[in-house]
Amino acid sequence: MSPELSQSFDSANHLSYNPLSMKFIDVYQYTDPRKFLVDTLETRQDAQPGFSLRAWSKEMELKSHSLLVMLLHGKRPLRVKHGSFLVKGLKLSSQEKLYFQALLQFHSAQTPEEKTLCQTWLQQLTPTGKFKSKEIDEFHVISDWLYTFLLAATRLKNQKFDPASLSQRLGKKVSQIKIKAAIDRLLEMNLLTKNNSKFITTAQRVTTANDVAHKGAKTYHQKVSDLAKKAVESQPLTEREFQSCSLAIDPERIDLAKEMIRKFRNEFSKAMKNENSTEVYQLNLQFFRLTEGPFPKSSFTACADNLKNQKEKNND
Repeated sequence: MSPELSQSFDSANHLSYNPLSMKFIDVYQYTDPRKFLVDTLETRQDAQPGFSLRAWSKEMELKSHSLLVMLLHGKRPLRVKHGSFLVKGLKLSSQEKLYFQALLQFHSAQTPEEKTLCQTWLQQLTPTGKFKSKEIDEFHVISDWLYTFLLAATRLKNQKFDPASLSQRLGKKVSQIKIKAAIDRLLEMNLLTKNNSKFITTAQRVTTANDVAHKGAKTYHQKVSDLAKKAVESQPLTEREFQSCSLAIDPERIDLAKEMIRKFRNEFSKAMKNENSTEVYQLNLQFFRLTEGPFPKSSFTACADNLKNQKEKNND
């Protein structure tokens, strides 16, 4: 993968969205009800691997799951009338249900006046009084390897860029619904553009601030590590390379080690860049401590402690 498409995720900056529980994908972070439904489905399936659209449609008391499929695919427009059954399959409070209904109305509004009226209503319903979706979009792009895959896939030779073809290339590990939602999100965030029928990446780098704790970055690393575990079993040695070692490290040289790893990642990406690329590969680089404390203090820390003790002694 080229350096422009790499995820340098030691961390991130300011995002606060927490996707850990099935119940609380935060509906207040959404401006698009379809995105909320797709993300809710994904979270349900992560928590319950056997959960299906058929099961979800039964929760909504629908006779068939076909309407739900069409709504999620965008083949049928979401209407206010659909809210009456959709909310039955969503774990929402009374206030959140009102917000979701208002979101459906906002999405269906045809005139600027209607949009403005709905926006005012939505602002009144949110706990913060704000109506925006930037945070949720950023979280998904940061936390899910699918987005960097899609950005990289725009550079594949002769690759069809439609959900069905992309799902096929991924061995159907990712549904067409999720891929379509991800493409739409990248387009809306201007990380992708579409010129006639060709998709082009505009992202110089999908990245986060180095060494700043961030849940999205942690989720990303966990997911790509899971992919690596599966690749050990499923891919032949001729198509992959796994290397690892344990080594003794002076803590004062950690910054140097991290700088060297980042430099290698960029140089490797540049070297692999080629107009004849037909596959997307994932490069994972991990560097972490195996030993647990207590451990000897570095000379720098010891010096700082000595200075502190000397200062306290002088004050006495």
